[in-house]
Amino acid sequence: MRSLIVVAGSFSMLLAQETKIDFVKQIAPILIQHCVECHGAKEQEGELRLDRREFVFVDGKQDEWVVLPGKPDDSEFLRRVQLPASDDDVMPAEGEPLRKEQIDLLRQWIAAGADWPADGDQVFIAAEAAIEKSRIKFELPALDDAAKAKVEAALTALKTRGAVAQRVAADTDAVDVNFSLLREQVGDQDLALLADLAPVLVWLNLSRTAVTDAGLERLTGLPELRRLHLAGTAIGDAGVRHLRGLGKLEYLNLYGSKVGDAGLEALGGLSALRKLYVWETPVTEAGAKALGSKLAALVIDRGEYVTARLQAAEQEIADRQARNKPVNTVCPVSDKPVDPAHAIDHDGIRLGFCCGKCLASFQKDPAAYAAKVAEIKAAAAAAQKPANEICPVSGKPVDPAHTVEHAGKRIAFCCGNCLAKFVADPAAYADKLPK
Repeated sequence: MRSLIVVAGSFSMLLAQETKIDFVKQIAPILIQHCVECHGAKEQEGELRLDRREFVFVDGKQDEWVVLPGKPDDSEFLRRVQLPASDDDVMPAEGEPLRKEQIDLLRQWIAAGADWPADGDQVFIAAEAAIEKSRIKFELPALDDAAKAKVEAALTALKTRGAVAQRVAADTDAVDVNFSLLREQVGDQDLALLADLAPVLVWLNLSRTAVTDAGLERLTGLPELRRLHLAGTAIGDAGVRHLRGLGKLEYLNLYGSKVGDAGLEALGGLSALRKLYVWETPVTEAGAKALGSKLAALVIDRGEYVTARLQAAEQEIADRQARNKPVNTVCPVSDKPVDPAHAIDHDGIRLGFCCGKCLASFQKDPAAYAAKVAEIKAAAAAAQKPANEICPVSGKPVDPAHTVEHAGKRIAFCCGNCLAKFVADPAAYADKLPK
């Protein structure tokens, strides 16, 4: 399962109380659009299903739940949808990450108790029926017995190699091959195993493999390809030029590759191409616009909206981790340096001790150390107080829940969006910062 803006727990609880989340109208659509393809009835990556209540909240196995009602910050599912796109555990693993507003809805839903009503499952059942009804139909060339035998032999060889190789559906000869789970173990030589699938191979995933530009020349003999994943590979402009003859290609994922504007220019003749992902590549805005002018129906996703969001999220994660550190460096019992492994929440602060013995002594009689705790609290409050009262981005009063350390000062913002804008380009707001 691979933050975007992390909202403070108390704020999440307050918002959850003020806003009633409708599972059927607000939560189920997010799961259907982004999750059930890999965690639904037909496929359960990591043995996880998110399309039925009984699988999300398995009776007697609460310790395995990825959604913990009332505990958004402890829910593995929410953690993974907030991970950076480059993280292997991010959810969804492919396609667009969840938008901030979608993550906020999930957080509010979990904080409010993660209600999954009795009619919740029906939404997924209806969606599955609709997908089945509108199943993609591939117009593939007819195969004689010899060609069919070659296809079966190729599928067997691929499975033996460790790839996922299967038909897209029971009612079609179309084949899907996924090498991505083998990662760098897969190289150019493995692409030779695809040759006999040429008349039926429609989907191919080579993400995170060690294939090279030269190796992609083998794909020129796969005219039925509709989807191709090359994310996280070393493929560059020379490799992409080998794709120019794939006239039926509709989807191409180049996230994290070395493809630049020159490579995009080579795709100008692919009239069937509809989606192109080029996050974290050398592709420029000008290069994307140039290709878009040739292919009007093509949607090019450069991930600009993700970058600022992820930077802000990573910063807020770091801030949250900082908040979990003890506010004191000296044990209030022994006056020795604290060990962060021995800490408790006390009177609104994270209080550290040098050892478990001192922690136990404190818990037995906190009043005996009240004076030292007061000193620690005063020092912590002075250190955590934002240097500004007005958001440098919006000009509105700040919310102390949204802060970042910058140039040795704690800078506060009115909201997570402003924090994200600042983190993306601090220089743009330099004249608004406290001196």
